[in-house]
Amino acid sequence: MDRTDDDRSKEAGPSTVRSGPVPPLAGLRAIDLSQVLAGPYATWALAQLGAEVIKVEPPGGDASMQVGPFVRGTSLYHRTVNAGKVILTEDLSTQSGRKHLDDLLSTADILIHNLRADSAERLGVAPRQLSVRHPRLVMVTIAGFADGTPEGGRPAYDLVIQALSGIMSLTGNPDQPPFRAGVPVSDLAAGLWAAIGALAGLRHRDISGDGGHLEVPMLDASLSLLSYIGTDAATTGNTPVRIGNQHPAVVPYGSYEAADGHVVIAVYSDRFWPSLCHALELRALKEDSALNRMAGRVARREEVNAAIQGAIAGRTRAAVLAVLEAHDVPCAPVLEVDEALATPYVRGRAVVRDVEENSVAYRTIAAPIKGIKRSDG
Repeated sequence: MDRTDDDRSKEAGPSTVRSGPVPPLAGLRAIDLSQVLAGPYATWALAQLGAEVIKVEPPGGDASMQVGPFVRGTSLYHRTVNAGKVILTEDLSTQSGRKHLDDLLSTADILIHNLRADSAERLGVAPRQLSVRHPRLVMVTIAGFADGTPEGGRPAYDLVIQALSGIMSLTGNPDQPPFRAGVPVSDLAAGLWAAIGALAGLRHRDISGDGGHLEVPMLDASLSLLSYIGTDAATTGNTPVRIGNQHPAVVPYGSYEAADGHVVIAVYSDRFWPSLCHALELRALKEDSALNRMAGRVARREEVNAAIQGAIAGRTRAAVLAVLEAHDVPCAPVLEVDEALATPYVRGRAVVRDVEENSVAYRTIAAPIKGIKRSDG
């Protein structure tokens, strides 16, 4: 079993003395057989919370190693979602490879993989096979579609699942074709649900003493993101439509163009409406009692938005935000990604961190949870 990456060795893992918040998953070991994004993102989250993650990749490595951008021949895509893991190379098609993996699993708490059912069976890592040898192991499998369904076993990537979930139909302006979301939300949702499922499985094991298998279909995970929009469609039979940056039931709620960029305004509650009118000197709208309630503003969406746009046009983004913030109106500039990563908040939270691994230096995004604090801390 060859180590191909020295991200974090076992010696630097859970036993290391740390200061500050305690990694809540310290002492847990997870084995990751997944590739590309959803599974590696799940185990990245576990690693950031303190679990020791050992990622077992096939000869030639994870397919994501072929995806750029690259620094000194190294895929930043692969590095990003595999930070904090010990990466090993193992050929699971061989008897010795399967034996080495089985030895690892005998020491593990969690296994996550996204192998197709037939491949998992052939390699001896199907849940029914592993449950006999490792009854306390919590197994989480990720696939595009649930096993046992007509779609089970079909290949699926983020774009395919966004299309099937309805998310693409909701993304973009009404006069334009559907767009995929700017980040791979279907992969990331499946990854987060896989991490949640792993922790739920551990809780079950705490109570029952037994591990078990949790399945995370990417389509199901993406459908869960529809939330209240899905509830509306399922209950009323209505077909939600693309509405760009607007909200179907809230006005004003969207982006507006200033002289040097865009700002967003989110008047989600009626209590912010008078403040907005006062800040932007929209006297006529403020005096119109029909607009005091959300339903009235929704009915006159175009009129309200046109008035706000007219008040903002010609002003700089900074000037607009200053007056809105002074009146406690929920607002923000629309930032480019590099701008978003350079704000005082992001710098103060150390969200962007410097990493150097195997002579490759890069900057990446830290996990949102830094650890667990003592209740008296």
